[in-house]
Amino acid sequence: TRVPAALCGIVGLRPSVGDGGAGRRYDSSGTVPISHTRDTVGPMARTVADVALLDSVLSGLPVPSPEPLAGLRFGVPAAFWQPLDADVAAVMAQARETLAQAGVVLVDIGMQDVMEANGKVSFPLALHEPRQAIPAYLAASGAQITLDDIAAQVASPDVRHAFDAILGDAFGAAYPDALQVQRPRLQALYRDYFARYRLDAIFFPTTPVSAVAIDAAHGSSTIAVAGGAAGDAFTTLIRNTDPASNAGIPGLSLPAGMTAAGLPVGMEIDGPLGSDGRLLAIGLSLEALFGPLPAPPACA
Repeated sequence: TRVPAALCGIVGLRPSVGDGGAGRRYDSSGTVPISHTRDTVGPMARTVADVALLDSVLSGLPVPSPEPLAGLRFGVPAAFWQPLDADVAAVMAQARETLAQAGVVLVDIGMQDVMEANGKVSFPLALHEPRQAIPAYLAASGAQITLDDIAAQVASPDVRHAFDAILGDAFGAAYPDALQVQRPRLQALYRDYFARYRLDAIFFPTTPVSAVAIDAAHGSSTIAVAGGAAGDAFTTLIRNTDPASNAGIPGLSLPAGMTAAGLPVGMEIDGPLGSDGRLLAIGLSLEALFGPLPAPPACA
């Protein structure tokens, strides 16, 4: 939810998942299962207020009130801030200044090895668990198609590449260690970071680049960041959002501003497990501080 929200100039919440028990905020039954460890629905809407209302409907919990920003402590880990495209970096630099002027304490302390730790968890979960989850869902629903049938109809190069890894079980051997050892380590890294530096949230750009033309993305399936070497488009876009997804903690993306070309840039706040309501309360105040983005121009 956070990546499409950021690229479209709207708000997206990925709720707490935890280990799938009491820490899970939403009941995800009724949706197609992909990765039972990571799966969750997530509301997207034009405003934080609308997302908070949707969250209340889904969770059965009250809609939060805005929380004052002055005195809040936001961690700013360098790993989520470099590299960035110049236009994204400019918007986020202004966002940092706006937050500081509002009294938010920005704690520039890195999360050592967070990207390396996430790399040992991400693909083994996301590209192994569908091998069991999707066929079981198809069988239970009575569908007369198979996982291979679905893969054969995929047109997107990124999704096709993912299905190739699923069908070939490229990460099967790494899965037990990823689930039982590496994911708990990633979760502990986040818990320690929040506690050690007394943080209310982690703050960073949702994506390292603004939106690219769909045809260009589908044609090359690669994106270059800040003039560097082109990398896999999907991996590039999820770089900053993936670690929290694998740790099962909540994250909220909302608009930070627009590039000189008129494209939206998203900023994200992540919080400890179960802090969804507080993230939305902070998000309501952030939205009031930054204001809404202008409506998009009419299509030619």
